[in-house]
Amino acid sequence: MKWLREKTKTLFSKTLLGMLSISLTVLIVVAAVLFAWFRTQMVEGYYELTRATMGNTDAVFSRSITDARNLLSEWYASPDGVSLRLEEDTDFTNHMSFINKVHSILNGTAYLQSACFINYQKEMALNVGSNVSFPENLDHILIEKMIQIGGQNNACVWNVQSRHSDQEAIPLLTIPMAETAITDPRFSGMAVINIDLRQMNKSLFSNTHEEQFRIVILNKDGVVVGNSNLENLGEDWSDREWVRRVLAHEEQFELKEDGKRWEFLSFPAQQNGYYIVAQSDYVTQIVNINYVFYIVFAVIIVAAVTIILMMMLVSRRIFRPFNRMVGNLKESQIAEEMEPGADEDEIAFLEHFYQGISTHIETLNEKKENDFIVKNLLLGNQRKEIQDLMQQKGILSGNRPYYMAVVFMESADRADSFSMQEYDMLRNMAGSVFTTALEQFGHCTGLEVGLRRMLFIVYREDGEEQAEQLIVEAVGRAKASIQKLSQIRTYIMVSQALQDGGSDCVRYFGWINDCLKTRHLLGCEETVVLAGMENEIPQDWDDVIIGCLKQRDKEGYMEAVHNLLEACEMMPYGQFVSRLEQTGAAILKAGRMSRNAEGKENGRGSLRERIAALTGREELLLWLESLYDEAAIQISKISSHSTAAMMEEAVDYIRNNYDDSNLNVNLLADKLNISAAYFGKLFTEFTGSRTLDYILKVRMEKARDLLLSEADKDISQIADAVGYNNSTYFTTAFKKFYGVTPSRFRDYHAVSELEGGSVPRE
Repeated sequence: MKWLREKTKTLFSKTLLGMLSISLTVLIVVAAVLFAWFRTQMVEGYYELTRATMGNTDAVFSRSITDARNLLSEWYASPDGVSLRLEEDTDFTNHMSFINKVHSILNGTAYLQSACFINYQKEMALNVGSNVSFPENLDHILIEKMIQIGGQNNACVWNVQSRHSDQEAIPLLTIPMAETAITDPRFSGMAVINIDLRQMNKSLFSNTHEEQFRIVILNKDGVVVGNSNLENLGEDWSDREWVRRVLAHEEQFELKEDGKRWEFLSFPAQQNGYYIVAQSDYVTQIVNINYVFYIVFAVIIVAAVTIILMMMLVSRRIFRPFNRMVGNLKESQIAEEMEPGADEDEIAFLEHFYQGISTHIETLNEKKENDFIVKNLLLGNQRKEIQDLMQQKGILSGNRPYYMAVVFMESADRADSFSMQEYDMLRNMAGSVFTTALEQFGHCTGLEVGLRRMLFIVYREDGEEQAEQLIVEAVGRAKASIQKLSQIRTYIMVSQALQDGGSDCVRYFGWINDCLKTRHLLGCEETVVLAGMENEIPQDWDDVIIGCLKQRDKEGYMEAVHNLLEACEMMPYGQFVSRLEQTGAAILKAGRMSRNAEGKENGRGSLRERIAALTGREELLLWLESLYDEAAIQISKISSHSTAAMMEEAVDYIRNNYDDSNLNVNLLADKLNISAAYFGKLFTEFTGSRTLDYILKVRMEKARDLLLSEADKDISQIADAVGYNNSTYFTTAFKKFYGVTPSRFRDYHAVSELEGGSVPRE
């Protein structure tokens, strides 16, 4: 103690020791309090996050089941659904629209495996599957399963053998819809929808496998419906203790399993009969954290004691520089009188800090000036101020010739967009590559003038002009380099040599920017030079287009449209839209003339809005093609003779090609170069029957003749000969048309020849 008092006689020593002791004491207390608070917050945060995750899982799962039940209820109560359930022999041709609708919905929802209809005789009337999975022999085992579970609307989870032997069994969640149980004598058929649990779990959970945490969805029988580990689907876990406790409505409990202490949180799902369970080894982690805290706390105490003892020994040496500093401050000559090496790090830090502040201020000023230039370039304002500022910043120099290059970048797939991090990387990379490529021609400045749009201004410091072609080649090489590094599309326009000292820079930039917008819409990725600011398209183009329209020369029409778009590639966007609006109005006018102004036509305002909504060349061509189809239909109405000729051609084609299984309305419409809807209307007016009915009539007549004349051919050969790839479908169509199956028709005919009778109908 005497030694300690001797060492702490000075004010510096006492102050230092006291502050150090208090600081370390406070540090230890605060560390303990913060740890306790952190542990409490972590526990609360864990429960909140876990319940939120469970709630989200419950919402998505319940919504999926509800949507499936709603679909099933809609299908069950629909006229097609009633027919499929209550008719003994179902004619699928009467339900093709319904079947296609069901098939489309199944393919549009990843987890819907199939939809089935069981008729009142407990036979499978319809089984529509998707491309999700392929169970083996589902037609028979599904009916057996419905009989096994009994109740009219009892959902069940079961595993079905895959049709492919090398695959695992397919876990299905089967949801039936019926008015009475299948075992009831009054059973009137049912509809069933099957959900592939593997696909549903992929939509509910990520593919990340976590050993410490998982979410499980159970039904009321303890069968696994969902598992965040994407395993054990369809397995019966009702014999596990924690499952029994969950089914007994215990919401939170701990249980030791597999050598670990697990915590379980559970609650009934929104969908009645299901439970959401979260399982984690959080309790074990908390215990481990406590052990860590105890160790850290002990280390802090030991370190505190050691530091106090060490600081007591070196306090005099530590405070000596501060004494000198105080003396130097009193003499007001701190910089000149400081000993070499003393406080060198502090001074270096202060200098660095000052330089950093200065650099930051310069950067802000630079950004403010650049933002002012970009804003007024886009608005076309303050041309004189922009010229002076660009001269002052060295972007331009005197009246030396300069070039402008505007670059627009987008994802190779226009549907994809860049994240902010990806865009920043792309912008920095593109700016560096283009600047490096253009600096070989002189001083180059790059400015970001919009999202994914950059402006580069180049001038020769020696005042000599540079050929535009050399700059275009350099920009092309830079463009190729960027596209090798990133999957993007790049649209570039370069100005001719400008010698106005920047006075016309704003107007010329606006013109290039508008022209680049047109080239982007038309998908023109070739780098070009904008030589002037005038680009008129002759009126003759409209005459050519209208001429092809009136002659119903669609190929010539589309060729003229392509030529028109190529001629407009260097137009500013506003002028391009006006030109397209003029062409569209001319096409509509031609259609109205042929109709004597019948019907209501879109105005010029609606044309401009439609053009403004177009996003690419392909969409633009489709729109112009639709205008042709609309006008051609109206023009065709004035020529009844040509209509009759077309329909006679269609009838002849049907009678000569009835054995083509692809024969349909679309094929015939393509042959006549008109739309399918318009062809169907004309055909019905000409023949008095629908196209498909007429094709069916021709095929059935040919089939009847073949059945009677070629007795050595079997039914499948007859079906193939009249355009049916499926003999079952042919038999159904034949029976619907003649009232008897093909085989019975042939047998009755043979008997009638012997007995002189007629062929009866079933």
